[in-house]
Amino acid sequence: MSKIRQTVKDLRHNFKDNAKLLIGNSIWIKRTQGIGYLDLAGCTTLGITGPVLRSTGLAWDLRKAQPYCGYENYEFDIPTTDTCDVYGRFLIRMQELEQSLRIIEQCVSRLEKLEGQAVMVADKKIAWPSQLSIGADGMGNSLNHIREIMGESMEALIHHFKLVTEGFRVPAGQVYTAIESPRGELGVNLVSDGGTRPYRVHFRDPSFNNLQSTAAMCEGGQVADVIAAVASIDPVMGGVDR
Repeated sequence: MSKIRQTVKDLRHNFKDNAKLLIGNSIWIKRTQGIGYLDLAGCTTLGITGPVLRSTGLAWDLRKAQPYCGYENYEFDIPTTDTCDVYGRFLIRMQELEQSLRIIEQCVSRLEKLEGQAVMVADKKIAWPSQLSIGADGMGNSLNHIREIMGESMEALIHHFKLVTEGFRVPAGQVYTAIESPRGELGVNLVSDGGTRPYRVHFRDPSFNNLQSTAAMCEGGQVADVIAAVASIDPVMGGVDR
């Protein structure tokens, strides 16, 4: 935990130094302010989320709007700007770095209070037998436990094999759930027929949706502005390749 705290301290110091190089830089400002403009109406029409949406002044973040994984227990702000341009998205991301460090610090404080308590899934119908025991160093699985179940317990070995090859059964139904990824809403629509494999899975990747705004951002601008506009979207091409 001490290493994490020191890393957070170092990162916060480095972030501030890096921000000073750009926030007041006249060249940077000229190449980003008013470039890649997309207002709130354009974002909602195209289904844009993440920093691009928040650069229009709308503080929409699923960690606050629809909390999951305990985010409701942490204190953090949702950075916004109302510039609707590349510069505003840059400012948002710089501010998000600080908010991420705030969350990490709170996580460390909570983990320190949980020392010695279970942190792994204990449901034997879901967790692999090899993952039911923590190593002596408190980091990772117990090698002695793995040797025992793999070399001495036939029942555990069979159970492990069935979980790996077959998985576990999920009740029939359909669900959509989403998280706030660094680039926006990352969602999954999952359909189960009651088996051990999904009947259908569809991912809503924010990079795919956000990249559709490139034409609107660059209309009437210069070719050189496309580079800045796309960079402000920050797409992951693995998510764009559908």
